[in-house]
Amino acid sequence: MSRRFDLVIFDCDGTLVDSLGLIAHSMNLAMQEIGADVDLTQAQVADVVGLALDKAVNRLLPDSHAHLLDEAVAAYRKHFRILADAQTVDAGLFPGVHDTLKQLQASGVDMAVATGKSLQGLKRNLQEHDLSAFFTWLKTAESAPSKPHPGMVEQILAESGADPDRVLMVGDTDYDMIMGRDAGVKTCAVSFGCHDRQRLERAKPDFFVDTLSAVATLALSDTA
Repeated sequence: MSRRFDLVIFDCDGTLVDSLGLIAHSMNLAMQEIGADVDLTQAQVADVVGLALDKAVNRLLPDSHAHLLDEAVAAYRKHFRILADAQTVDAGLFPGVHDTLKQLQASGVDMAVATGKSLQGLKRNLQEHDLSAFFTWLKTAESAPSKPHPGMVEQILAESGADPDRVLMVGDTDYDMIMGRDAGVKTCAVSFGCHDRQRLERAKPDFFVDTLSAVATLALSDTA
């Protein structure tokens, strides 16, 4: 079957999972627990979604001592697990996720995830949403430098043996676009995640889509 891409790499939060509300609520609870005098807006949290957790917290608390940052990271992880288990904050999949992944899989496209989440958190998230079977490679900031460093994508390329010209990085932040571009693969920004269209456009993605189903159309299009 003729197709444009053989491998599609997805970001998780803001691309597959609509989790900004859960992340922001968990972060504010963590800040309250450590006594930080901040009340973060969703926009402030959206700015750092995609980064490794320690780097995200450091941006939100730039003048804090290392021990306070460590406490904030631990508190965030605790509150995120509690809220996720209780399902008090909606963090479902974006429309069309399962159908899109099924279509790609049925067409022989390999898939991977590159995310700022921990590997344990990513595996748990994929299992909760019945997504585990779709992905061959899972890369996190535990195995490579945080986005926007290209390390996660470079690891996927090395392990898959894929031609970078036939690999597509799909994400909702400029960190994803920079990571993919610097790894030498094509990039696709989605408009429904954490970073707004203007910010994403400044990162100069190769493609821009408004729905996840459009990713399948793009990946499977015949360019011959």
